[in-house]
Amino acid sequence: MAVSWLRQLAARSCVPVYPVWGEHDEALLATLVLSTQIELVDSPRHASVLLVVGEIPATLRDGLKHVHDQLPSPFAVVWFRGAPLIALNAPIHVDEADRLVDTLIRTHRELMLGQRDSASRLLPDEPPNPWEGLGDDGHGGEGMMGGTPYGRPMAMNMQDDLRDGLTLDSLTFRLGPFYPALPSGLCAEITLQGDVIQSWETRHGALPQRLAPVFYAARERPVPIAELELARARYHLVQLYRGLHLAGLERIARHALSLARQLSTASRLDGLRRQLVRSGIFHLAAMDGGQLDTEMAARLGGPAARAAGLDADLRMDDASYQRLGFRPQCRTDGTVRARWEQRLAEIDQSLQLARQAEPDGLHTANTEAVETPRGPWSAKPPQDASALLDQLLPGLEWDEAMTLIASLDSREVAETSGRANI
Repeated sequence: MAVSWLRQLAARSCVPVYPVWGEHDEALLATLVLSTQIELVDSPRHASVLLVVGEIPATLRDGLKHVHDQLPSPFAVVWFRGAPLIALNAPIHVDEADRLVDTLIRTHRELMLGQRDSASRLLPDEPPNPWEGLGDDGHGGEGMMGGTPYGRPMAMNMQDDLRDGLTLDSLTFRLGPFYPALPSGLCAEITLQGDVIQSWETRHGALPQRLAPVFYAARERPVPIAELELARARYHLVQLYRGLHLAGLERIARHALSLARQLSTASRLDGLRRQLVRSGIFHLAAMDGGQLDTEMAARLGGPAARAAGLDADLRMDDASYQRLGFRPQCRTDGTVRARWEQRLAEIDQSLQLARQAEPDGLHTANTEAVETPRGPWSAKPPQDASALLDQLLPGLEWDEAMTLIASLDSREVAETSGRANI
């Protein structure tokens, strides 16, 4: 009776979902985050449902298997508009966005009530390195330190710390490709001493992102400027959500995402800006770092470049934007703080441009070159710039590094929009 009662309670609880983002656009994020019945968790060990969104490239499917096997039993996997792994039996596949939340809730309920069997593990249950019977005491260790005790390598003091010259134990490990604090697909080999990054080597760049369909349409024909600028502001609000979520400011992060979901020409940023000021986030020490030089800023383009003082913006070359009196807004410092301030300024500017353009139905004039929210798209879309992290992150403490990554947008833009409104 007690077990049955506990199962009933678990079945009615908020569904803990760990999302793995393949190639997708951002439209689904707000649906999941703002649902009162879904909780997106930051560790697969806290989830009952693994949600795989979009296509996962073959090169990352081993990483997906490792994430899959970290979920505690009972668990299930829901695939949204992507091909499930061949090794899975009877996978749950959803193709319509309006059915996804109900599918997640039903799957969780069936698991908790014992009406659905847990998904099977995909990898063999064995340690990453052989250790039994090895070493001085048969547990893989060598003397006081060294070796791979119980299959895990020990931290070793291999080099002087970058900051103060102390020789601390260093630990080398691989992070990604589906670590929630990193762009999806980004995988790096990292060496830490304490909480300071000694080295960062990008092994796989972030997956390409799909922009709102209006940006692809703007490459083919004139589109309403109001629609284009609202999509730009919406994109920046989603990026702001990611940074605020990482900082632990969940209430303000949800406010930003809610604003993005309901955005119109009547929307205002004043309330969100006041909350940000009161939170004190702009006074964090981590906001002072992450400065980009001119070459790095130019390579990233978009808001990151303008936050470093580069006034490059393809909208200046569009006759319709000239008619609206458009001029790019810029910062000069190129720091983390400057990039977040730049995003806020560009959201305000996009809303103002949308309000100006809407009454006359003003359309874009230039289809050969489009300024996307990620950067300029003329001959080719913005390219992956994940390798810049190899230069920017060594010497930073872990919180500074994660804050810096959240302030950048280094992903490649997909050349086609794929399926709209994922």
